[in-house]
Amino acid sequence: MADYVILTESTCDLSPEMADEFGLEVVRLHVLLDGKEYEHYLDGRELSFKDFYDSMRNKKLPTTSQVNMDAFIKAMEPILASGKDILYIGFSSPMSGTFNSGRLAAEELLSKYPDRKVLIVDSMAATLGEGLLVYIAAKNKEKGMSIEDNAAFCESCVPHLAHTFTVDDLMHIARGGRASKGSAVLGSVLGIKPILKVGDGGLIDSAMKVRSRKASIKKIVELTAENLGSKEWPIFVGHGDCIEEAEELASMLREATGCEVIVDMLGVVCGCHGGPGLIGAFYYGKHR
Repeated sequence: MADYVILTESTCDLSPEMADEFGLEVVRLHVLLDGKEYEHYLDGRELSFKDFYDSMRNKKLPTTSQVNMDAFIKAMEPILASGKDILYIGFSSPMSGTFNSGRLAAEELLSKYPDRKVLIVDSMAATLGEGLLVYIAAKNKEKGMSIEDNAAFCESCVPHLAHTFTVDDLMHIARGGRASKGSAVLGSVLGIKPILKVGDGGLIDSAMKVRSRKASIKKIVELTAENLGSKEWPIFVGHGDCIEEAEELASMLREATGCEVIVDMLGVVCGCHGGPGLIGAFYYGKHR
């Protein structure tokens, strides 16, 4: 039996039902809004996702904070003390210091629990790109895959975690610092909608620009169908409180690819950097 726990952060944006089904340990990031700090639970219990996106529509500017090492130790130590190992799949290290906090916590705990294992994988991904890798790891674990083989398999998947998405307002990405310095995401012409991706370097890059929101959603479908690398795994459709467009995108993707498509609202941390109206496909691609 595969006796280990998969640990990740709330930035994976998987549904709370899926996290419970897989027995995930989820370390929570925080968001600061109107002078109050909220923990990012997958079920939005402290700050509902709808209220969060409405606040951004009302020109509120939330900020996020990374997870510190102590929070990871608090999550990891009971697992190791119970005799189980940990497979930690983390948020893109170029986007956040959270992954490094997890790595340092693992190193400290392994000196205390030398007979245990903590294997770590930098997803170089965000939101449901990270979530897809967690999903893959959880399915592998269900099949009885060892922690070592699962970690190696996940590492092999990292270059294939494709994010193809668009946003309504590029300023959220600009102020969040998640875009690559060389990208062309800033400076879009009025009326032009960007198609964005997370590149091999783990940061947001511009893929192309199209002339309308409708055209951008259609282009997401085209690019996903062209780049799809495997039908074994589902396509996740993530959205920043634009469910009707997300359901439309999901329907188009099912028709174009024949894949299972799972729709989920993006949580407050990644939503902080994408804003209301973010919509995209997250899938196993031929490349990123």
